[in-house]
Amino acid sequence: MLKCIIVDDDEMAIKLIRSHLEHVSDVEILAAFNNHVHALTFLQGNEVDFMFLDIRMTKLTGLSILEMLPKPPLVILTTIHREFTLESYNYQVVDYLLKPFSFNRFLKTVGKVMQLCKVLQQKNENQVPVQVSPVGTNTPFVYIKSDRQHVKVLLDEIQYIESMRNHVRIFTDKGTHLTLLGISEMENKLPVQRFLRIHKGYIVALGRIEQFSQSSLVVARKLLPIGQLYKKEVLKKLSVHVIQ
Repeated sequence: MLKCIIVDDDEMAIKLIRSHLEHVSDVEILAAFNNHVHALTFLQGNEVDFMFLDIRMTKLTGLSILEMLPKPPLVILTTIHREFTLESYNYQVVDYLLKPFSFNRFLKTVGKVMQLCKVLQQKNENQVPVQVSPVGTNTPFVYIKSDRQHVKVLLDEIQYIESMRNHVRIFTDKGTHLTLLGISEMENKLPVQRFLRIHKGYIVALGRIEQFSQSSLVVARKLLPIGQLYKKEVLKKLSVHVIQ
């Protein structure tokens, strides 16, 4: 049974999330809070798998509370403010629900977080999560340990990679894969000619970048942030291909 909490100063929003979760098995709501201070205190003394977190509330913002937790649970951000979408990627949240959200959108997000929780619970450090194809292979590939199986993924099919706490989610042309590997370890396994670390939470396939600016880029129609620590190197590498 997965354990979650709800943090929102809108009582109707809390009721809606509770109502939606009644249709989801294997999830227990431990508590609901209308301010971040009480939620922070609870999280410091209790184990929580994931939480619904409103971004803008009184006293503290949802993003502030994440900064105060050394190991926060998986997070689903909820808000009416679209402008926080890009900033939320800095905190490696699972998903971002824009109010008002539909029941189908809610179920999709909860299904995603439940899948991530399952991967974390099945962690086995003795198993190799990623195996890279031998040097000289005509069609470079990796074997991704996903759902207790090793799945072959062609490097040409990888769009980008997202860090989710102590594992990564790999987005490909054929779907997504979750594997128990830190993003820095994943970065070290991939050829630098094909992949580029753009943020503490993202690696992208160079050939899949559709457009870029000083602060973000687009891969597979997804807007991704460029982190300050990586900005100089990213822009230097991309500028080589710019035609004035």
